[in-house]
Amino acid sequence: MNPTGWSYVVTEQLAGVGSNRSYNILLPSASAEVDLADIAPADPTKPNYVAVQGPTGPRGATGPQGIQGPAGPSNTKWRRRDLPDQLTADSLYAGPAPVITTTLGTTPTPGYIRHGPAPITLTGSEVRGAFTFAGAGGFLAGTGTPDNQYVLPTSRYPNLYTSGQSVWCVEFGTDSRYIQVRYKHISTASQFRLTIDGRKVSDTTQPAGGTNAGSGHLITIDLGSAVPRTIRLDCTTMPFGGVYLPPSAGMWRVPLQGGRLAVLGDSISDGSVHNTGGGQGTWVARAARLLGSTDVWESGRGGTGYVNPGTFAPFGTRAPLDIIGWAPDRLIIFGGYNDVAGNDQAVIRAAADALYAQITQGLPACETYVLGCWAPTGTAAPSIVATDETLRAAAAGAGLPFVSPVTGTIYAATGQAVTTHGPWITSGNAPIYVGTDLVHPTDAGHLYLSRRIVAALRELLPA
Repeated sequence: MNPTGWSYVVTEQLAGVGSNRSYNILLPSASAEVDLADIAPADPTKPNYVAVQGPTGPRGATGPQGIQGPAGPSNTKWRRRDLPDQLTADSLYAGPAPVITTTLGTTPTPGYIRHGPAPITLTGSEVRGAFTFAGAGGFLAGTGTPDNQYVLPTSRYPNLYTSGQSVWCVEFGTDSRYIQVRYKHISTASQFRLTIDGRKVSDTTQPAGGTNAGSGHLITIDLGSAVPRTIRLDCTTMPFGGVYLPPSAGMWRVPLQGGRLAVLGDSISDGSVHNTGGGQGTWVARAARLLGSTDVWESGRGGTGYVNPGTFAPFGTRAPLDIIGWAPDRLIIFGGYNDVAGNDQAVIRAAADALYAQITQGLPACETYVLGCWAPTGTAAPSIVATDETLRAAAAGAGLPFVSPVTGTIYAATGQAVTTHGPWITSGNAPIYVGTDLVHPTDAGHLYLSRRIVAALRELLPA
């Protein structure tokens, strides 16, 4: 036996007398098998050994762990570098001014085709409109005539067709020169803002121009030329019945961008008689444009707060219905002013803790920011200061960043102060930015608030 295996001499008999060929074979064991077809012929100059691989040995020890690679990119959805140009994001449309007229009735220009919103029933030549709704959800058609020809959202408390949710938007693309918007006139509160190719035509909303409350009207928009454009209508108190376009025109869907931004708040976000266009004219829409979000959900309700239900419900009741169920990517909570009178700070703290727990558990991936108590005068009352501090402590306990309107101090999610921008309202600017009721912002005030709020949030964003 060979010391490294079993050695055999194999003789192959070839055709013809005396024609034999010999092989020297080294096998790993006596029981190993070999096929002569796999063996090379003998080389007369050196021994012929055919190696047959033996069984695999045991696996060696695992080597040490390699060096850890660099950290991957942050999953933060907002970064300062990704925000739109702050000089143009909220700027006006620079093209030719469209001509806008409103007429009573719903009979369009002859031959025009109605592009109807879901879920209204289509008839005749009507087609389903390629609309992208923003700022609200749960659009339903009303019941009976004429409401069954118009849709409204139901995504804000109390979540009914007739609940008074007035703020929503619709976008679509078209190459038509003329657009006829069908809507039901409610009152002077029926207003809209037209945006063309991402630029608003007017800074605030404009009256829809209807004459008969409860009747259908057509808003005709003459854009001056038939070229492809993106159209957006920011509507308030304006049930929507679709648009009519000439048969030669097309319509296509426009995707939203910048993620869904929601605001849970009170009338400082939802608007008042001291600003134009109600909730469509507050700081919310302006801030959304500066932050690059075209899907902004203004979920404010006047009179509400962490504890105070107003005529609706407090934040904790509204949050699951108005916010969590609609899965925003980012959320700003702005309230507390309506809780100042008649509520102990311990009660406000408990309500804030419960709300923030709802949000962090129900929306774990949502970027949430808390704005403290609104302070509309140059010298904040002690109760406002106390409420602001209570909300700051609750936000820190929940791991949420916080911005104080009282002091202008900006706090990280750890509770550490990042920097301060100073009080939002002072004795010098209050006459400009706060209405005659000494509480609600004016149009100038909402413009100012949007800039202050965005500037504060930018401090909390990675570069």
